[in-house]
Amino acid sequence: MTLAVIYKVFGGFHMLMGVMMGLTLPGTIPDGEGWGMEGLDGIVTMAEHFGSALVVIGFMFWMLPSWTSEAQLKKATMPLIGAQVLLVLVPLYHAYVSKTINTDGGFYGLILVSLVLIGLFYSRSR
Repeated sequence: MTLAVIYKVFGGFHMLMGVMMGLTLPGTIPDGEGWGMEGLDGIVTMAEHFGSALVVIGFMFWMLPSWTSEAQLKKATMPLIGAQVLLVLVPLYHAYVSKTINTDGGFYGLILVSLVLIGLFYSRSR
């Protein structure tokens, strides 16, 4: 698997998560959930904005290999790995320290996929 393909997989993964966040979260929160409808509107709006940001980030990762040379792509990978590590550490913090995320199979699956992608990015950029 080449570095360019890994960028496309990562980009596609984030575009999928963005669409899921923006389109499915509003229908999954039960009415009220203890906040009342006024609180729910803000959460749904924030989810839609976060989902659209994930789509944009995913698109940029998808397109990056066609915008740069292989050498430039390798150079850009290390700082982007740092950002990806942050995207793994924040959910781990919320799961184990603040206890605001359930640690079900989906959580561990997402963490595993993220770590595998980070490892692939690192190994292919060397």
